[in-house]
Amino acid sequence: MKKTLIILSALVLMLSLVTVAGCGGGEEAAETETAAEAETAVDAVVATHDCDGGCGMTNMTAEQTTEIDGKFYCAGCAKHMQEGSHEGHNH
Repeated sequence: MKKTLIILSALVLMLSLVTVAGCGGGEEAAETETAAEAETAVDAVVATHDCDGGCGMTNMTAEQTTEIDGKFYCAGCAKHMQEGSHEGHNH
């Protein structure tokens, strides 16, 4: 009986050590995975711009705007800005 109790106690001790040692590596993997998810989330953020031409268009992506002299314009306003006049332009 004593022998069985000692063997079972030794088994429980070894299993608990294996479990603790196995869990330690999982934390590093979880941290690495969380960092990778954060980088992906940052990449997913898309910069948007409002049209500086006064037409009222907002939250346009870079593909939808044209940059002229450091300002962003929608296609209609960009056309008029390149012509040199924005007078009478209305969306």
